[in-house]
Order: sequence, then C-alpha cells, then structure tokens
Amino acid sequence: METIHTITSPDLTAKLNKVEIDIVHFIDNWLPTLTDWSVDELAHKTRVTASDANAAVDMLILHGLLANDGDCPATGRRVLVPHDAALWMRENSETIYNIKQMIDTDLFTSDEIAES
Repeated sequence: METIHTITSPDLTAKLNKVEIDIVHFIDNWLPTLTDWSVDELAHKTRVTASDANAAVDMLILHGLLANDGDCPATGRRVLVPHDAALWMRENSETIYNIKQMIDTDLFTSDEIAES
C-alpha cells in the first residue's frame, strides 16, 4: 500500500503520493521562471516511468495543481501550473520540501535510514 501525504491549507487540501510529491517539488523549484512542462520531461527529471508520471499528473490536475496544456508534436503531452496553484505551491513550499526529504531515501545512507 502506498503512503499518502496530506497537505492542508485553507484553500486546498491535497493528498499526494510519492510521485506526485516529487513532481510538485520539482515544479516548485522552478516557479515562477517556468510554468509549463512536458509530462515526459517531468518523468525524466523525477526518475519515474512515463506511465507513472501521467498517472501522477492526472491526479495533480484533479487537485487543481496542474492543468492540461495540449499536445506538442515534439515533446508530447504538456501541462501548466495555474496561477492559484503556483501560489499554493509557494505557500506550502516548506511542507513540500520536508515531505520530499522524508520520503527520498536516496538522499541518505543505509546507516542514516536505520537510525531514523
């Protein structure tokens, strides 16, 4: 069973899994410079399969954190970050970062994981 992480704010309560957290964390690091992405690029940057990225993006769209931006002949399916979602990510960036640190075991050695 996968772990779901809940981020609660007055405007939105998002229940996100690891892949969704990875994608939101990656996007948040680039806001406001970049606001639209290829789903394949998000998959590559977060080291997940294209099908996992598409499933995560679909859930993020349902939460209102992303929106479809059509298809590009060169890069495939594209998504963008709506203005309200960008504000939500900025307001919750510390929480997103902390969850990312907690669930990304690649950042730690086996000894550090065992201690925690």
